[in-house]
Amino acid sequence: MNIIEIYPARCVNCRKCIDVCPSPLANVITTLDDGKQIVDIDQEKCIACGECIRHCEHGARDYEDDTEKFFKDLGNRKIVIIAHPAIKAAFGKRWQAVLKWFKQNGSDGLYDGALGADICTWRYYSTAPKHVISQHCPAIVRYMEIYHPDRMDEVAPIHSPTSCEAVYIRDYVKKNYAVAALTPCPAMKLEFEESGHVEYNITFKRLREYFHRKRIDFRNTETDSMLYDFDDQVQGVMGGIYSAPGGLRYNLAINDPAVVAVSGDGADTVYGEIENFLDTDPDERPDIFEALSCAGGCGMGIGVCDLDEMAPLEVKKIHRKIEIDARSRRKVSLNGLDKQFKQFEDRLNPKSLVRKFEDLPEEAPSKEMIDEHLAALDEFFRSLAPASEKAEPEQPPQETVKAEPAEPVQAAASEAPSAQSAAAIKEAAALVSADIASIRGMLPDMLEGIAQSSSIASIMENILIKVTDFCSSTETLDENSLPQLVTILEKLKTAIASLSFNLSDGESRNKELLETADRAAANLEQLEASANALF
Repeated sequence: MNIIEIYPARCVNCRKCIDVCPSPLANVITTLDDGKQIVDIDQEKCIACGECIRHCEHGARDYEDDTEKFFKDLGNRKIVIIAHPAIKAAFGKRWQAVLKWFKQNGSDGLYDGALGADICTWRYYSTAPKHVISQHCPAIVRYMEIYHPDRMDEVAPIHSPTSCEAVYIRDYVKKNYAVAALTPCPAMKLEFEESGHVEYNITFKRLREYFHRKRIDFRNTETDSMLYDFDDQVQGVMGGIYSAPGGLRYNLAINDPAVVAVSGDGADTVYGEIENFLDTDPDERPDIFEALSCAGGCGMGIGVCDLDEMAPLEVKKIHRKIEIDARSRRKVSLNGLDKQFKQFEDRLNPKSLVRKFEDLPEEAPSKEMIDEHLAALDEFFRSLAPASEKAEPEQPPQETVKAEPAEPVQAAASEAPSAQSAAAIKEAAALVSADIASIRGMLPDMLEGIAQSSSIASIMENILIKVTDFCSSTETLDENSLPQLVTILEKLKTAIASLSFNLSDGESRNKELLETADRAAANLEQLEASANALF
């Protein structure tokens, strides 16, 4: 599976994908069948961090996961589900309802990825690796595999929290079923394919889209509780904060205050920090460098939701609530260690939690190779620039010669139509963009209105059934039965009024949507006419 996909027709060679990509060899120039050249992806060098998706304004890139395959298989085979701790950030106060839905719709067990993170912390504490980079961000691991394959011994040799939980289910719970993981990260598929512990990577974003298509509504299921009754295990404790920046660092510190662990997050800085870490003498490094590719941690992962739907402050608040809840449930032994550690020692074979990095490239790409590749990309984009923007080649010094007065040049007049057409295209494109944004903004309200109307109609149907039943069972109306009938009819009146208002409001929204669509069509015609005039 190619995790990051490109839609060639949408690529305009704006180069934002290249500017934000932390993998310098991942972007390549490809010539399409029609002769158009675009920025494509070298899948062997892509680390699936998703930064290009975040920053592409044209929808030319997106990612693939296993959501559709999972739902085709659900019910036809035994599948257990691991919920990544970031589910609380992805679904807010409705995360328990999402898990209950899976419980009612074919899953053979629901398990907490936070417990896998607790197991991961135990292995760090027990093995005490020194001067290493953390391993639980798959994009970071993939970066190391591509650019530093000879230094993978400097990556912590421990499975990720999700894989640790999969081992727990297999070895202790004894459920040797297919495993699906609900995650915030498309890149986790890379890890799952390497380890073989998880078969389905279902990102929260694709899951939200599935629920939306199927009109599965969790709006009336909100709760402030942080607890859920998982199958065959207790709920994870401090591992729940792994999805926040510094989550591993914090877990290590509360069990071993002497450990020197630091953390970094965000693709714009963390990969440079990795290079700095590797260039530093081991004796001068921290014990653990916790590295996360996504700024804000897993709760802000590319597989959580669209960037414009994220509220970083809200995610931070959720992370803090998870921490408060976890601290309230944490139990420690007399030596100050998490009591769970003794249970893990009794239940798990430490060797099954060791991650081996295999099938690595024979050598890392050289600096010269990377520089040549980036120079070729720069040359390609220079070739696309208008002639006026291209750098003039440096000329040798010339003797000063007094020139004869030149005849006035009339170029400005000949360029005027092109400039006017270009301005008209820009203006029409802006209008079309605004119209599309307006249409997109109306659609959620319309869909919500449809759902509300359906719900109200269902309520009315139930009320009418009650009226019918009441009338069938009551031969005469007396002072006791009459108020009951009045109450039922008042409820029906309220429901009808709500439905009438909702339909009226919907009619207004439909009219506004049609008007906006007509306006967009007219602006598109203007855009086409301006383009024809330019060429």
